[in-house]
Amino acid sequence: MVKDSQYIDSYYQATVTPFPQQPSLDQSVEADVCIIGGGMTGLSAAIELRQKGYSVVVLESRRLAWGGSGRNGGQCLVGYCLGLREVDETYGPEWGKQLWDLSCEAVDIARERIETFKIDCDFQQGYIELALNKSQEAELQSWLELKQSRYDYPSASWWDKDDINQVAHTEHYLGGLFDANSAHLHPLNYTLGLARAALELGATLYENTSALKIEKGQPHVIHTDKGRVKARQVLLACNAYLDGLDRKAQSVVLPVASYIAVTEPLGDRQPISNKMAMSDLNNCLDYYRPTADGRILFGGVNHPFNGEYADSMERLRQRMIKVFPQLSDVRMDYHWGGLFAVTRSYMPQIDHLGHDIYVAHGYTGHGVGLTNIAGRVVAEAMSGTAERFDVFARIKHGWIPTPKVLRTPALALAVWKAKLEDALER
Repeated sequence: MVKDSQYIDSYYQATVTPFPQQPSLDQSVEADVCIIGGGMTGLSAAIELRQKGYSVVVLESRRLAWGGSGRNGGQCLVGYCLGLREVDETYGPEWGKQLWDLSCEAVDIARERIETFKIDCDFQQGYIELALNKSQEAELQSWLELKQSRYDYPSASWWDKDDINQVAHTEHYLGGLFDANSAHLHPLNYTLGLARAALELGATLYENTSALKIEKGQPHVIHTDKGRVKARQVLLACNAYLDGLDRKAQSVVLPVASYIAVTEPLGDRQPISNKMAMSDLNNCLDYYRPTADGRILFGGVNHPFNGEYADSMERLRQRMIKVFPQLSDVRMDYHWGGLFAVTRSYMPQIDHLGHDIYVAHGYTGHGVGLTNIAGRVVAEAMSGTAERFDVFARIKHGWIPTPKVLRTPALALAVWKAKLEDALER
């Protein structure tokens, strides 16, 4: 890690479009809405709220997009971490279809914002989810049947082993479910593009300004180290970085560390000829994609105690070689990690905590897409139209212990359980 006021050393930091640092809050200000968290969720909501005419203040404790928004895998996907068939069975056909449609809109929003606000973020459509065994193959084929029938989703198609090998030059998988609509992008440049749009629309953004306490009232008072914000409504958009700000919200999510490495430029050795993003169906999955300058970004190593293995980068390289043995001599130029927030339901928490305080987090690895719709439905709810917001708010989330002494073993057990299930399915 580098200084708090800077971005971590990563491929994204090395290829970022510079964004001017915003001031820190050192006075008392007022706004209709205070958003705590300057990542994808918070900036998406800021854009939507400004378009509705609300005054908005965004507080970011470090730099905008410093957390998961600026260091994730960049896959902007339709759907949720909870498998499509499980969503349909858990929530029923009507509710499941509503959730599916909102996730489709989430990707549409990203595409529209990139075009409207001229965000240069290497947006590339195409994604495939891959089966490592017969059980996963059957699961993905059941998703295809649901997408092509009741969900009326024309962008999905089945690829067999030969199809995958022809395009991605790997024999590692039995088959895969291709989605021409899902995409991938440079998440740091995308998030900073949202920041530029929010500024242009009149939002006020503060960096290096930590929200220390929310004094509930009418209006609420959000205290920072050198100033405060008075606001009638508040959105908690901190994801894995709540840091005790709200105990109720924190009891729903568990921060999990994940690591990414990026190869040297591959030139004509790039194996993914159609530029699609890829991931397998394991619990502790591998996810990867080509970059705009011809590298492969490869992620997926998890540590049971949210630490880092001394050889994390080499572990990622070895996992990549299992998929692409022809790259056994390729070096990794970049390596970094970060936290994402997981819920027990594997679904996001987009909810009202009472007293005009909202929360949107817990995307469980699908935040690049879902943060867009989260910002939109929260803004709708704040302006008095909660029908679409309630599609998410109705989801029940299991409790996760908040004390660290309990969270650490809970995380370790979850990671070990996931790895065991993956091993037993082989």
